[in-house]
Amino acid sequence: MSEKAMLNAREIPVVKEVDVLVVGGGYAGFGAAMCAARNGAKTMLVEQQSALGGLVTMGYVALTFSYIEGVAYELFHVLKSINGVTGRFVDVEKTKVVLEQMLLKEKVQILYNTSVVDAIVENNTITGAVIFNKGGFQAIKAKRVIDASGDGDVSAYAGVPFEVGFPEMNNYNQASSLVMHIGNVDMEKYNALGDTIAFWENKIKAAVDNGEYPYMIDRRINWLVRVPGRDPKHQELYICYAHSRNCRCLDGEDLTRQLIEQRQQCQWTMEFCKKNIPGFEGAWLIDTAPMLGVRDSRRIMCEYKLTADDLINGARFDDAIMRAMHAFDAHHPVDVGHVKHVMRPNEKGEMVRRYVDPGFWREVPYRALVTLKIDNLLVAGRNFSADFMAQSGNRLVLECLNMGQAAGTAAALSIKDGVTPRALDAQKLRKRLVEMGINLLEPPKYGAGNASTAVKVSPDDILYPDLNVPGRQSTTTLDPTKRAKYAVNVSALEQEEMEKYLQKQGGYTSTGGDVGTNLE
Repeated sequence: MSEKAMLNAREIPVVKEVDVLVVGGGYAGFGAAMCAARNGAKTMLVEQQSALGGLVTMGYVALTFSYIEGVAYELFHVLKSINGVTGRFVDVEKTKVVLEQMLLKEKVQILYNTSVVDAIVENNTITGAVIFNKGGFQAIKAKRVIDASGDGDVSAYAGVPFEVGFPEMNNYNQASSLVMHIGNVDMEKYNALGDTIAFWENKIKAAVDNGEYPYMIDRRINWLVRVPGRDPKHQELYICYAHSRNCRCLDGEDLTRQLIEQRQQCQWTMEFCKKNIPGFEGAWLIDTAPMLGVRDSRRIMCEYKLTADDLINGARFDDAIMRAMHAFDAHHPVDVGHVKHVMRPNEKGEMVRRYVDPGFWREVPYRALVTLKIDNLLVAGRNFSADFMAQSGNRLVLECLNMGQAAGTAAALSIKDGVTPRALDAQKLRKRLVEMGINLLEPPKYGAGNASTAVKVSPDDILYPDLNVPGRQSTTTLDPTKRAKYAVNVSALEQEEMEKYLQKQGGYTSTGGDVGTNLE
């Protein structure tokens, strides 16, 4: 339809003036707001949902992987003290409260149920944003804006260039997922299965063949999360299985299609589980996530665009502000399964698959957060500057949180120094991040696949999907018989680093934090 409507010009009230406006309250926005405030900036966070945490709490993606750094140590420490986390699995309701209380302690103002609908730009410099909520259209003026919206909304409204989708597949986005929340599962019975991956694969294939599923949604469940603190005989779970393909995640009609499609898939899957999966006989579907699991949409173009080659080569940068280790992880845009490799020429010029191999890690530069064209605007989270495959390997929530910590710190420092974020001394930023508990000076102790970085992984100790175990994996992994050579006790290492951080920061004890959650 080509017909257009004209909006009447109107004056809208400026309801707030702040130093730093953070758009989006997921883990990236949380990290940005925390660190902006801790570095002396008057900070406000606006979020279109009704809670902080983004996909973790509102999308039920209750597993938090990658490197724990900075304020994430505090978050995990408090969650542990209130039985809100087991390993990397979190209780989403407790997490919502802890995130809020941590921000309130830093005097960050939170505004829920509020959408940013436009950017205020003067002379190629962002000076605020237009919001909409029950109070109508309003404006917030800000010296710096951080776009942690996931979709890069503010940056797009401001006129920053962006990319969308996978160029090799008609620019479709990654498949999206709606997570199921299931109750009353007998985990003791389920765990007795042993090789659950093979079991799910075989049962799903049989269900498709006999018409129980009308089509193949995916070959196996993507992941299963046990909610901490529940009785294993009556366990609560989050399961990611539902998927929509051919996604246009900036199209309201297509997002609606995805939700409707996947709610139906979740109903089918609940019946499938009760019939086919031991331990699920008496289970029920509690609900589906309030928020659709969108994995990518806009990628905002910045002073540097992270590439797939940066991941496979373990890139290092002089202006690095974080490390990451996750493999490529693109949920296939048009077919079942994942894309976890890129095609690159070998020494003979033959095109071969390249992966993020065990033990590898890379850095993300500050420049990947500093937007092109528009000053005083930074990005953090899954909308950062990257190509499609590089974004797929850097979108996990803790990686988003660590980007947010850098963006929030940069915003505050640039105000103090009277320079734009683009002109900020990156070495000064790095120094401050190190002081705040971000490891940028020493190599990480482990990389992809939790393999030690102290010993170079031999190619002979790696299993390749296209050579060794077709159909059972989609990225490289260590041969189980060789894993001991590269073993790292990640849990013990993280606990040790957490204790060092907390002692340095002060205000925390071995039994709980000082954020006033009222959950102790």
